[in-house]
Amino acid sequence: MTAAVVAMLLAGCTSGAVRSSTGKTGPTTRSGHASARPNGPSASSAAPAAESVLDCGAAAVVDVVAPLQVVLGVVALPISPGYPALQTSLSGDGHRALRLFAKTGLFFRPGATFELIVPAGFTSRLSIGWSTPSHRVVVRNCANPGGGGWLVLVGGYWIDYPACVPIIVRAGGKQQQVHIGVGKACPGQRPPQEPSQS
Repeated sequence: MTAAVVAMLLAGCTSGAVRSSTGKTGPTTRSGHASARPNGPSASSAAPAAESVLDCGAAAVVDVVAPLQVVLGVVALPISPGYPALQTSLSGDGHRALRLFAKTGLFFRPGATFELIVPAGFTSRLSIGWSTPSHRVVVRNCANPGGGGWLVLVGGYWIDYPACVPIIVRAGGKQQQVHIGVGKACPGQRPPQEPSQS
């Protein structure tokens, strides 16, 4: 796979095909979850869940994650300043904290166990998810029977208003906080490729 596949997933394209984690070819949006809107995973007007555990069987396989930055050796994220801020659009959800959605893939190494956490100061306005909105996403030892490569799921970030947001990554007894531009660039970061909703 080339960097073009990564760019397509991050831009929210839903056509094309990549290998699923079972080695079969399938659409890039194979999620195993119903989606009421074209923007991303289903979100309800209820408050976000405290935690969600990713469905390994829904992951596709890619070979390249550049230009994303790899954090703690396990997950590649669109963090500043090397990657432009994510574009947001109206989610159509009635819950204020889920008003805007920035669609992006979650790229991670097969066999990795890690967590992505919304810091306490942002839980009233930010949710993350690659199935349903939550404040903590857990990935546990997702296998790639074909070996090598990276696994990817499509989902993203829900927020009330565009912002540069902190995300905590925990893996292997280590923790790192990163910043992601969701509809608004972080310091030193390029703005979204197209105008975001505000």
